[in-house]
Amino acid sequence: MNYGAIVSGIHSMIKHGIHHAEHQIQKLKAVKKKIQGEHEKGISHIRKILKPHLDQHWVGESATDFDKERDQAHTAMHDIVNEGYLDYISKIEEEIRSLEADKAFFEGVGRLAVAANDLLHHGEKKHDELTKTINSINKLLGARSK
Repeated sequence: MNYGAIVSGIHSMIKHGIHHAEHQIQKLKAVKKKIQGEHEKGISHIRKILKPHLDQHWVGESATDFDKERDQAHTAMHDIVNEGYLDYISKIEEEIRSLEADKAFFEGVGRLAVAANDLLHHGEKKHDELTKTINSINKLLGARSK
């Protein structure tokens, strides 16, 4: 069995897994930042709905109806913007945490791969330990892919 090729393949898989996770994390953080900016713009626009305050300058039934409807529109838009944007931001943060866990997993397996590489250089005297380490790595990677 060519353990050198196996260890090299494991290193390649780990490197790809870490790179993929980092790339996706960067993309999600950029999207999150953009969405947060849009959320702030939306909140700013919603505040303008309540302006100008007419209070004592406009009185009567029409003024009361107008204020009531304007308050309802403000509340509805505020709820939509906050719930929609904040829910989406929360989902992005959840995905970032998942990708960070993936990255940490690959980094941990990477430490095992480094140990396997070290054992590989010891030749036959560490053959059994090398086999056990490679089997452990394969079990971890196999369990992860399920």
